Amino acid sequence: MSEFNNAPIPNDGPAAPNGMRPAPIMPSPAPQGTTVCGIVGVVFGALGLVLSFIPIINNIAAIFGLVGAVLAIVAIVGTFRGKKRGKALSIVAAVLSVLAIVITLAMQSAASKALDDITGTSTSQSSSADADKDAKTDDSTKTDTKAKGEQDMEGDLTDMHVKIVSAVRSGNDYNNQPTVLVTYEWTNTTDKNNSFAVLANPKVFQNGRELDTAMYLDNPEGYDSGSYLSELQPGATGTVTLGYVLKDDSEITVDVTNLLDFSDTAKVTYKFAI
Repeated sequence: MSEFNNAPIPNDGPAAPNGMRPAPIMPSPAPQGTTVCGIVGVVFGALGLVLSFIPIINNIAAIFGLVGAVLAIVAIVGTFRGKKRGKALSIVAAVLSVLAIVITLAMQSAASKALDDITGTSTSQSSSADADKDAKTDDSTKTDTKAKGEQDMEGDLTDMHVKIVSAVRSGNDYNNQPTVLVTYEWTNTTDKNNSFAVLANPKVFQNGRELDTAMYLDNPEGYDSGSYLSELQPGATGTVTLGYVLKDDSEITVDVTNLLDFSDTAKVTYKFAI
């Protein structure tokens, strides 16, 4: 019995000053997998970003962006706490969602401004008619002659003069797809500062199908990404460049109409061989 009591006690580690041994350190739990909120947030953010450029439909883009932002925040919190993997994915979801919301607000603001400008122009024309009916009739006849029908390469729309300058092959877009770079020259014929994005609705068709607007990682030569939204003073002339994703090597048709003229009564159009 005395031999059992005098047996040495196993030494599992250094003893604390008070004779107590410290509790073993437990390893922190490993992350339990990639964050699902981050993946879904990227999907909603990407959908919102694509739809944000389309008038009217971009109302849905704002909702997608908002949902994506909320999911991204949840995912970021989870990854920073170490519960999930996918920190970079969560940040991408947040960026896409915020861009979708910002672009949607910008496009809707531009459309609202265009509507206000058109309404103001109509009111001004009505007042002028009351003051001088004969003069207005002559001016109206000239305006209708210039603002209706198809005009080859260059012509007048409601609030601008447009010339389709060129269409040339350009660098590949972010998805490595071939593109064509179209150059427009336009003159602001309103009495307010305006941009091409507010007044014009440019479209490019190939084989009867509308081409998507190109998004570049590196801007190709001759491409000015800010020209579309850059404003001109009344009477000033500027140049706009826009890229479009090609489907094949067939010719393209470039159309420019008034932004809010859904009947396309006035159009400047031209065909280019690619």
